[in-house]
Amino acid sequence: MRKDMKNLKNKTCFITGAASGIGKAFSLALAEEGMNLYITDIDIQNLKLTKKEAEKFGTNIYEAKCDVADINDWERSASDFYSKFNTLDLLINNAGIAIGGDLLALTLQEWQKVMNVNLWSVIYSLKTFLPKLIERRSGHIVNVASGAGIVPSAGPLPYITSKFAVIGLSEALFGQLNSYGINVSVITPSYIKTNIYQKAKIKYPQKLINEIGMERLDEISASLLKKMGQNAVSPERAVKKYIKGIKNDQLYIYDSKAILRVLSLKGNNPQQYETFLQNSFKQNEDMIKNHFLEFGIDIDTYYY
Repeated sequence: MRKDMKNLKNKTCFITGAASGIGKAFSLALAEEGMNLYITDIDIQNLKLTKKEAEKFGTNIYEAKCDVADINDWERSASDFYSKFNTLDLLINNAGIAIGGDLLALTLQEWQKVMNVNLWSVIYSLKTFLPKLIERRSGHIVNVASGAGIVPSAGPLPYITSKFAVIGLSEALFGQLNSYGINVSVITPSYIKTNIYQKAKIKYPQKLINEIGMERLDEISASLLKKMGQNAVSPERAVKKYIKGIKNDQLYIYDSKAILRVLSLKGNNPQQYETFLQNSFKQNEDMIKNHFLEFGIDIDTYYY
């Protein structure tokens, strides 16, 4: 029987990517709501700091190192989770990475790495936790996708591809699992102040790397990302909206109405939407080009 998620006190939650950003903000906010948490990440040092902060709210908090791209880690973490808690009420698939840059420089291994972390991790979570959720006829699965998974206006292509897939999977699960008393939500963050882009791997043409140097290119890219993040929303503020959406059993949980406006354009005026896509990618390219020009580098001369 499906549990009411409006009151989260004493319920249990499993969260991935909880060492920083949205995952950490979720951990603290849900602990404050009275939830018992099992938090995971590959960054165990910062994960322990999240646990320490969350424990001040007086709930049960456990942490574990988990590589979400490894099914064996999922199975170990799930086994440990059920040794601590009898049931799982809320599963939050939050961990993610971004690799982008020059399309021709991206290797198949890099595409696969993004898919493993961003998409296959969600599939692994289903293989690991779904049997018991179905058995109980209760639970709520939350997949953190991206606004770039709805409107690919700009961003690294492997990341966009993976997030589109997560959204499609979430929609299908929402329909299929309803009869089992399990709800599904997909969160589509806009630009949030997290370190996913700071940790992102950016691929450049080899000629550009040879002439400028990777260290210098990374410095320039970091300054661009810092500039782009000036108007970003804090994860703490965003998570308040996300939790409200979870409590209301929403399929889609947005933090920006701009996505809805563009989505409406996609359905009502496809030709205008196509123009929007082309223009937004061009604007993004121009922004990057102009930023590099500030450092005396004309990147157009290095691309195909």
